[in-house]
Amino acid sequence: MKRRKNSNKQYLTRMGTRKKVHAFVRVKPTDDFAHDMIKYGDDNKSIDIHLKKDTRRRGVVNNQQTNWSFKLDGVLHDASQDLVYETVAKDVVSQALNGYNGNLVN
Repeated sequence: MKRRKNSNKQYLTRMGTRKKVHAFVRVKPTDDFAHDMIKYGDDNKSIDIHLKKDTRRRGVVNNQQTNWSFKLDGVLHDASQDLVYETVAKDVVSQALNGYNGNLVN
């Protein structure tokens, strides 16, 4: 495998095809899930998280970050284990069995 830099992104090339790191997020709801804190993009590839400011600390400057936005390769909301495997891991596992490096981070 050759490493090649292109537009500040590092790509791995193999037999002329480019491979990049993919990022997915799986959101597993619970009974007490904070639906008002998480918004999903219509494209199913973005997620916004908003935490309410702590109002108990009156008179104190609160510079705590409360909003995050992430653009990903996919958002798996309330997805089954089978769907997560098919979407995220199947190709990596298959390529690893063929002798190529692969990595899944949980």
